[in-house]
Amino acid sequence: MPSNPSFSHHPPTRGVVERVDGLVDRFSIYVHIPYCQAKCPYCDFNSYAAVRWPEEDYAQALADELRGYMAAPPWRDAMVTTIYFGGGTPSLFRPGTIGWLLDTIAACARVAPDVEVTLEANPGTVERARLAEFRSAGVNRLSLGIQSFQPSLLATLGRIHSADDARAAIAAARAADFDNLSLDLIFAIPGETCEAWASDVAEVLRHAPEHISAYNLTYEARTPFHALRARGELVALDEEADLWMYQHARAAFAATGYAQYEISNFARPGRTARHNRSYWRGTNYLGLGAGAHSYASVPGWGRRWSNERIPERYMAAVDGGDAVTMREELPFETAAAEFVFLGLRETSGIDPSAFAARFGRPLEEVHPEVRGFRDDGLIIERDGRLALSERGLLLADTIFATFL
Repeated sequence: MPSNPSFSHHPPTRGVVERVDGLVDRFSIYVHIPYCQAKCPYCDFNSYAAVRWPEEDYAQALADELRGYMAAPPWRDAMVTTIYFGGGTPSLFRPGTIGWLLDTIAACARVAPDVEVTLEANPGTVERARLAEFRSAGVNRLSLGIQSFQPSLLATLGRIHSADDARAAIAAARAADFDNLSLDLIFAIPGETCEAWASDVAEVLRHAPEHISAYNLTYEARTPFHALRARGELVALDEEADLWMYQHARAAFAATGYAQYEISNFARPGRTARHNRSYWRGTNYLGLGAGAHSYASVPGWGRRWSNERIPERYMAAVDGGDAVTMREELPFETAAAEFVFLGLRETSGIDPSAFAARFGRPLEEVHPEVRGFRDDGLIIERDGRLALSERGLLLADTIFATFL
């Protein structure tokens, strides 16, 4: 793999990728790098703690998988609009490897001149020189998993970085010329106080990132946190504190110029996460790597599939030609439901006329529960679109569950 990749980087655009129906003409690429130095006890992602990882072999498998897709429709003639390296901890891979993968994408696919290229990074795995190399390799958007600036809460979450590591990583990212920086926070951590959360919100605002994600801690099945909570060894925050934290963050971010464009995401004007919006809007995305998921809006109601989750098995499967372990042609009911509850995640909401055009039936005929939510004031109409109200945002999970 070349140590000085030639993939050119571009400034992020201010546009939004619109829904594409029928054949694929544009799409996003998600690249999953599953290795971590330590597995966080709340994490249910397909990730694996490792002291060493087969970087070159895994990268070669990613490239081989990509080439296989690019050789045939529906991807062959489509344009790549966003690329996202997620994990795991993608920043564990060398910048040269990330650059080589970006060069590989550019060599076998049409890449938009304004492509958004995001790399997730753990603050404990990066410093200025390394970040500058990622920037030169073609990464133009950096997402740092800060989670908290409170030492005790970082310890509870099992994070390998300190608060000072987080501050140093933010400064290093700016010094490395990253002008599109996203910072992640988690709230409602066991033992967290409202004062501690307010301090975290204030500090993240002092760093002035272009994008902020603020996630409520969830206790996912098959995670240590879930088991500890079930045994009473971990006590979740009460709903009142949880709600206060969410509302405090929303108010503080809004007062500082960040628009809430999705339940957990806030951005400066023009700095929304274009890649993540492709998921919420049901546009096309190709997932590469162990356990990665893909979706194509091919004729019918769409198709999705996912890969073998275990990295070693994934690499062996790609070497044999195909790592896919699940394929699904979406039925009408699933596609229609996902249009609604994924679209309602965004504060701009959904367009009932777009629903009718795609599915051939009025929205409230297919989902009469929407009418009930409107009557209850949980969904409101704004500029011809349907969106969650202020109260609806607070009950989003309950509302979405009715469509499943």
